[in-house]
Order: sequence, then C-alpha cells, then structure tokens
Amino acid sequence: MKKPDWDRIQEIYHEARKMPPSKRSDFVKQACGGDTVLASYVMELLAGDDESFLDPPFNLPLTSSEDNLVGETIGERYFIEKELGHGGMSRVYFARDRKVNGKAVVIKILSRKLSEHTYARQKFKQEVEALSRIRHTGVVDVSDRGELDDGRPYFVMQFVDGENLRSQIPSEGMNLERAASILKQIGVALEHVHENSVLHRDLKPENIMLRRGTDSVVLIDFGIAKVTDSAVAPTTSDGQSAGTLMYMSPEQLRSERLTTASDIYSMSVIAYEMVTGRRPFNPTSPSELLECQRSGVDVKPVALRRNLPPKAQEVILRGLLFKPSARYQNAKQFGDDLAQALLDSRVRANGQLWLRAAIVVLGVALISFGIYQYIIRPPKPPPPSANRSFSYYLTVQEMHDGRPYREPFRSHGEETYEKGDKFRLTVSTPVPAYLYIFNEGPPEPRDTSFKLIYPNRTINEGSASVGANQSVQSDWITFDGPAGAENFWIVWSTSPVVELDPAISEAFKRPDGGITGPTLVAAKQYLTAKKAEIDATTYNYNANATAIVRAKRDMLVALAQFKYR
Repeated sequence: MKKPDWDRIQEIYHEARKMPPSKRSDFVKQACGGDTVLASYVMELLAGDDESFLDPPFNLPLTSSEDNLVGETIGERYFIEKELGHGGMSRVYFARDRKVNGKAVVIKILSRKLSEHTYARQKFKQEVEALSRIRHTGVVDVSDRGELDDGRPYFVMQFVDGENLRSQIPSEGMNLERAASILKQIGVALEHVHENSVLHRDLKPENIMLRRGTDSVVLIDFGIAKVTDSAVAPTTSDGQSAGTLMYMSPEQLRSERLTTASDIYSMSVIAYEMVTGRRPFNPTSPSELLECQRSGVDVKPVALRRNLPPKAQEVILRGLLFKPSARYQNAKQFGDDLAQALLDSRVRANGQLWLRAAIVVLGVALISFGIYQYIIRPPKPPPPSANRSFSYYLTVQEMHDGRPYREPFRSHGEETYEKGDKFRLTVSTPVPAYLYIFNEGPPEPRDTSFKLIYPNRTINEGSASVGANQSVQSDWITFDGPAGAENFWIVWSTSPVVELDPAISEAFKRPDGGITGPTLVAAKQYLTAKKAEIDATTYNYNANATAIVRAKRDMLVALAQFKYR
C-alpha cells in the first residue's frame, strides 16, 4: 500500500471541519476525486471530532475517551489541568510544570488512533524539529519532549496567555496603528523562521497569538511546516499541497515548489483582512481560488477602507501577486514597509489637522487682536507624539554606616549621589512596547560590568514585551567603586529588536545576566549607533522627579547616567 499523502489529508480535513456536519461527507468525496483510500483517512480524522455526520462507508472507529488525560501527570512532571482543543491528529492540553513552580505550559500529544501511522508520527516529530530550530520571542518555544507509556509522542510548549489575531479583527478592519505594530512583528518573527530553513505553510490569524495586554506577537502551530534538510522526515518534498485554503499561495494550490514568498503571500492575505475586515478572495473551491489569484485582486483595499493610504495598498497588493518572484522575498522588509506606510498616513493626517487648526487660530488672532507681528514669528512645531515616549525615575535609599538613612526618595537622576547609597530604576511605557535595559557599572576585576536588567528569564517568560502603563523595575543596586557614574542603556521599541537577541541569549545563560566578549562589543556598538541616529530628547520634570524620553520614531534609545562621588 502506498504511503498516504498526509499533507493532502490534512488540507482536506481542515477544510471539511469548517462545514456543517451534513455536508462534510460529500465534500470529502469530491475533494478526494474518487480516491477512496485518501477519503477514508480524512474521514478517520473527522471521526475524532464529531460522530454525528458519519455516513457509510466511512464509519470508522472513534477516538477513545481514554485519550483524555485531564488529571494525569506526564513524565512525572507535567500535571494536566484541562484540554484546550483536539482534532483528528492530536490533542492539546493546559498543564503545570511541577519542577518549575507550577509554571503554565501547553502539551501536544499525538492521537491514539494515529500512533501506529509512521508518516503521521514523522509529521508530528517534524513540528518539534521545526520549533527546535527557532529561538525567538515571536515564535512559540518548545521546552521538552517525550513519549507516553503507550509510546505516543508529545512535546511541551510555552503557554501564551492571550488571544489569537482572528478574535481581534473587527468587520470594519483594525485600527491602522495597531495593525502596523502587529504586522511589523509578524514580519520580524516570520523572517527569523525563514532564516532557520523553515516554511510555516499555514500562516493565518488563528495561528498568530497576541499576548494579553501587550499585542506582542507569537507564531504558533507548525504542524505542517516544511523543514529544509529535515533529520526527522528526509522525504519531505514539494509536489504536495498543504495549508488552509483561503490563505494558500498559488504555488501551494498547484503543489509547486515553495519559497519564503509563499508564506509572505499568506501574510499579505492576513494584512488585507486586518485593514479591511474581509479577505481578498472568497471562492467556493480551490480551482476558483486559483483563477481569482491569477486574475488579481478585484476589490482593492482602499475601496473598503477609505482612509487607507495608497502606499499601504501598494505594498499589500505586491504581496498578493500571482508570481512568487514578483512578491516581496523578505518577510521583515514586507512587514516594515507596510507598517511604515500605515504609520505615515497617521503622521500626515495629524500634520494636516495641526496645520488647519493653526490657520484657524492664526486667523482668529489676526482678526480679533490685530497682532500682526505674530506673522513673522516661526510657528511652533507640533508636540511630540505621546505614543513614542517612555519615562524613568530612580528610587534612592541613602545609606549611613551600611544602614538605611532617612526615607527613600524619587529622583530623575540629576543629583550627585554618595558612594554606598542604593537605588533602583523604574521604567514605564504609556502604550504596549518592548523594553531592553542594560546596566553598565564601574569595571569589575575578572568579570563584566555590563549586565542585562530586562528582559528577565523569570518575568513574562523572558519576553521583552511590556503592556500599556506597565513598569519594569530593577533590583536594588549599590553605588560602588571609585567616584564615577552608573549608566543605563534603555531601549523602547514598537517591535522586537532582533539585533539584541545575541546579548539576551548570553545574559540568560549567566546567573548575573552579564555580557562579555564579542557579544558585548556588538551590543555596545549597536546601542551607541542607534542613540546617535535617533537623537531622542530627555525631559526632566521636577514635580514628579521623572524623566521622559521622546522622539517621533518607532524606537527610542536613551543613555541614563547617574553620577556619584
């Protein structure tokens, strides 16, 4: 018997699940084109979801209730609290890691009825292989793997507390600034996936998670990912169709060779949907979809979203071109270009509103007061955007003979402090963002004085993301060593700063969060260059002893220096 085309099976299975039970059987027969073996595999998967629609001759054994492992402990470590979902291929559970203080995790387990299918096991293990190649805050992380007592494989992933992108797209389309932030992050994460020789092949809103309160993106579900030079499934090849129909590229539909442009096509469909509230094509069959793709987008995004800037539409439509070579080839560039186009529209709109308001005010002033000398005065520039700022302050504890002296006080860092005094730094952001904080103290013998404060391995699962109006606070630090300064590099960004990933990886390996050698040199060079390029302004407010850093950029970099004697 020939090996089943598991990619094709999954494609038909996922499409059938979206249909009413009464129509699924007919759809499967038609989609399988008379291949009864293929149809039987699809119906076997569907049987595990819902037995009510089964018709002869596809009435196969149902998933046993013994598959449900709620209340059990796996690997003498993971206590399963509840089931999150299941399909014909696997079950997904929420569990607690008893070895790491009850940390929340997600466990995916191969379905019992497929445990003897060699190809199904390969596909399951290949998902682990794909995720194991990728270490990025924007991609779900695999922390462990193993087998149950009955031999079924499972793997353990991070638990992402949040909602999928699908739930956040309203019928009229998303706020353009929010869409820009999310698309920029998707591009960064997807490019990192591609750099590790993995194609997602099933990018859609349901497979993009947004961390609660932050809009921090996490790509999930690499179940049908294509892995180049796979050690698990070396037979993986082109010539197989896989994915979710409405988000598949033309070359996926035609079972042709896939490239990074194929995932970018799917991302473009998502982008169209995010800004308009609907997909670019709504066919009833794969062949109809292919013809729609070949003809091009009939309803342009701007027809559905009047305030969408032409440049943003141009970027989206380029991503939806029929020929892969004509599309964007780099996911990060696509995300960056689209985000910039969406944000530029906001800047222009704000500028026009400000200009109109200025004209009205000036006209009233001229007519009412006749203060014509104002004409020769240069107009004041518009105030910096509150969305592009962060604040920080110090909490200082004076010390005397090694003991606290007087009550702690807040400071924006303009004073000169005494050696031995203690302080802690607090950084806040008014909107969801990514924060990176490095402390550079006096040189330490045989050790590094350059240490990572945030992100932290024990906070927010090591992510740099911070929610709106949330704060990040350092531990208490002592002004020590010879008279000098304690420096803090603070980076605020609307999207992850991948250039700092090597520094974070090294810091996470050391108990003190230190960074040394070439990694330190590269991090310092990057921070210094970015600070000079961005040229953000720091305002010190005495009323609340707080410093605020502002600039009209998607990234802000500040060097906060605190002197002591």
